[in-house]
Amino acid sequence: MAERQETSVMVSIQEILRDAQSREEQEKAEAEQRAREAEQRRLDDIRRKQEEEAARMRAEEEERERRIHEEQRRQAELRALQEATIHRAKAEAEAQARMAEMTARQEHERQLHALSQDKHKKRIQAIAVALGVFFFVGAIGAGVLIKGAVDERDRAQTYARQLEAERQESLQQKDRLTAELNQTKDPEKIAALQAALEEQQRKLEMITSRQGQPGQRAAGGGGAIPPSAAPKKADSKPASGKPCNCTPGDPLCSCL
Repeated sequence: MAERQETSVMVSIQEILRDAQSREEQEKAEAEQRAREAEQRRLDDIRRKQEEEAARMRAEEEERERRIHEEQRRQAELRALQEATIHRAKAEAEAQARMAEMTARQEHERQLHALSQDKHKKRIQAIAVALGVFFFVGAIGAGVLIKGAVDERDRAQTYARQLEAERQESLQQKDRLTAELNQTKDPEKIAALQAALEEQQRKLEMITSRQGQPGQRAAGGGGAIPPSAAPKKADSKPASGKPCNCTPGDPLCSCL
């Protein structure tokens, strides 16, 4: 009887030990599982932060490349605008010089024809003097026209440089406001910065519009003489009834 009780006690003790060992192993397994899960969460969090940082860096790089491309495009447009303005000024100056030269040549040929038909020496000398004065005045006029075209080109270049300086300053202000907007969390400050950014954007659009219309500012002075202001040729006839072939305003002409 005592032996059975002792055996029963031993069995109970062994079962208790097995249960305790089983619980210990289970708790150990659960602890290891929790440790693995915590480590996995830590690794996932590190990987997520790395991915977010990589995405942020890619976004910044794409934004930087976009700004560089936009700046290069704007610089190319500005250079094309300046070259077109210079080319137009040169073309106008050359056309005006050719017109003045052609007018002087025609007048010279007419005067030569008049000289070939004139038989009086004094008349020839007077016409020669008048012809020299005409060519001198024509040369001065052509020089004035060319100088005016060059001055117009210089004004256009100065105006383009001023617009570019204003645009660069506005871009810097816009970048500064964008950086402040990305760093602030104050709703009132965000609203103020967004309003300032919209104002800078309107200013940039206005500058771009002004860059597309350089002639309104650059072509401020001078201009072609209207047809109504041009001197009319004399069509009067002398008392003898013969047509008058003299140059208008010639003080030596006998038929005026």
